[in-house]
Amino acid sequence: MKSLYPVVRRAATTYQLHGRTIPEPYDYLEDPCNAETKEFVRQQNEAFDAYMKSSNEVRDKIVERVTAMLNYARTSNPSLHAGKYYYQYNTGLQNQSVIMQATSLKDDNPTVFLDPNTLSADGTTALKAHAWSENEELFAYSLSDKGSDWQYIQVLNAETGEQLPDKLNWAKFSGISWWKNDGFFYQRYPELSEDVDKGAETDSAQNHYVCFHKVGTAQSEDLLILQVPEHPQWILAAEVTDDHEYLVIRVMNGCDPNNLIWIAKLPTTYEELKRPLEFVKVVNTFVAQYIYVGNEGKMFYMTSTKGASRKKIVSINLETTEEKDVVAEQESVLNRAALVKDTLIVVYLEDVKDVMYYRKLHGAAEMKKLDLPLGTITSLFSDYKKDFVSFKVSSFMLPGRSYVMDINNPQGSLTVYKDDVVNGLNVEDYVTVQHFYQSADGTKIPMFIVHKKGSLSPHSPVMLYGYGGFGISLTPSFSPSRIVFLQNLGGVLAIPNIRGGNEYGQLWHDAGRLTKKQNCFTDFVSAAKYLHSNKIGSPATTAIMGGSNGGLLVAACANQAPDEFSCVVCQVGVLDMFKFHKFTIGHAWISDYGNPDEEEDFRVLEKYSPIHNVRPGVKYPAILVVTGDHDDRVVPLHSLKYVATLQHTNPELGGPFLARVEVAAGHGFGKPTSKIIAETSDMYAFMAKSIGATWHD
Repeated sequence: MKSLYPVVRRAATTYQLHGRTIPEPYDYLEDPCNAETKEFVRQQNEAFDAYMKSSNEVRDKIVERVTAMLNYARTSNPSLHAGKYYYQYNTGLQNQSVIMQATSLKDDNPTVFLDPNTLSADGTTALKAHAWSENEELFAYSLSDKGSDWQYIQVLNAETGEQLPDKLNWAKFSGISWWKNDGFFYQRYPELSEDVDKGAETDSAQNHYVCFHKVGTAQSEDLLILQVPEHPQWILAAEVTDDHEYLVIRVMNGCDPNNLIWIAKLPTTYEELKRPLEFVKVVNTFVAQYIYVGNEGKMFYMTSTKGASRKKIVSINLETTEEKDVVAEQESVLNRAALVKDTLIVVYLEDVKDVMYYRKLHGAAEMKKLDLPLGTITSLFSDYKKDFVSFKVSSFMLPGRSYVMDINNPQGSLTVYKDDVVNGLNVEDYVTVQHFYQSADGTKIPMFIVHKKGSLSPHSPVMLYGYGGFGISLTPSFSPSRIVFLQNLGGVLAIPNIRGGNEYGQLWHDAGRLTKKQNCFTDFVSAAKYLHSNKIGSPATTAIMGGSNGGLLVAACANQAPDEFSCVVCQVGVLDMFKFHKFTIGHAWISDYGNPDEEEDFRVLEKYSPIHNVRPGVKYPAILVVTGDHDDRVVPLHSLKYVATLQHTNPELGGPFLARVEVAAGHGFGKPTSKIIAETSDMYAFMAKSIGATWHD
């Protein structure tokens, strides 16, 4: 393979960390604007294209089939504002979904309300957050370019369709929360230099703060509502209560599952808002997670993990800060909660499947279950003051089903609003089974296995997909490209719900982070061994795939168990565990990974950091490293240094070790359909070539 790889300069750079000399031969690749970095990216993309040339026929078939499978109309569940219904709609291959406006749920001639496709030539401008003013005449929304986490906020008059001149820059990790009709609260970072290429910078994100923007004024006149300079890495989230009387601030220390809650009474006029708000710090230690659900005057209702790993709902009296249980912790994980008038809607995760219930807020209310398909509730619209509620359900073989209901009679009024229909998908041809297997320490791990009927054998191509981190659960979801893998490549999809997620609550997350991070890798390797021992594929036919924290997962597993897989697809992975905290928002991940600057944490990280554990003389599986040049969440330097290390360490053994770097792309959010098709097809063609999967029409 050596002739395939470009010649890459190795610098003599080193640095000291806890008494250890760390070689850093590719530190120059940390600068995305460096001419040498750009040339490295160009040559790596050329090497990937050269290697895949012999598979162009299969790739072209994958492109054609993925395009056909993606070409179906997709409709979000509708929301109701000022007597009109709004939903996101994609005809099939549009780069971004369009917000439509309808006069009724049965309106066959809706009008376009906001079309992000008109905002960029290449379809890389995406809608992020949006919110309505109290009178529902104004619509504020944020956009991001090229997949960056940076957002800019604009305002639309819903009545006239007029785009207001307001444009707010430098928002990041921000929602939009209106206060009456005057303006809204949002979060931002200090302004960077004017010539910065947003999304390509690597500077650490510091000093998040809350602002209020009055509609019709310049951003320079925005009010500074809250900043915490003594804690520059804290992240703030501001939300106005349903009655517009209070401002709730959720204070987060990076991705730590625990947070603070500060609440302030809002004044009656904008002029009064110019004076500092007085916050009651109702939760002021990082001991549990609290999320606002609703309030009745000074009585606040929140989900909480205090003494409840699987979450409960509590009331907090703002005057006394007294806390009482309203809905006790259950056997399953409380995934979502909404207060609509006097009714609570709650969604529980029961063995990795969402189940929706409703009950009255007060008294010894009975919990009633809604009759829904098994799967994931992907979105929910509700408004404290409105009867109308909608939500959407999807699963491995359910592209999407939207429901509407009246909160006064949820089960009786429950109606299917829209079904997303995929041409060429015969769900009866497939089987989805949830298995439970044992990890090395005896812990029982659930795993979904999806395949075509009668296709299981030791020769089956297997895609083993995982994440295992940050309390994120991998619940059943629909993916047209995965259908192509199952249908046309004869594949088996396996998704183990390894520790580190939230499938069984905070304790499940805790069991896969910090000093227990190794459990994630062990659980994932154990999943492969379980499959192979049950004659579902073999090491020769198994590919592993993961993105972001899942990229770390598959890269670490490639180091620890290279004989269990023949292919690794590592997407936007966190791969340099000694320096991850130094770039953009990386410091937020210390809650899951630990702090490399602390020796005790470093001793854990040095055992699994992918870049630092690539072993010479070991036959590694084929590895494809995938990233985007505007990924400002997990900056591309992780992927670039990793692939350079792989190519240098074992140039003639195993592999190949290749990279695919997408231009004008970020961490994944808002990626246009055209780029999704191209990237997915490249990954699947590489996977098919590596595990010997053949095409079936």
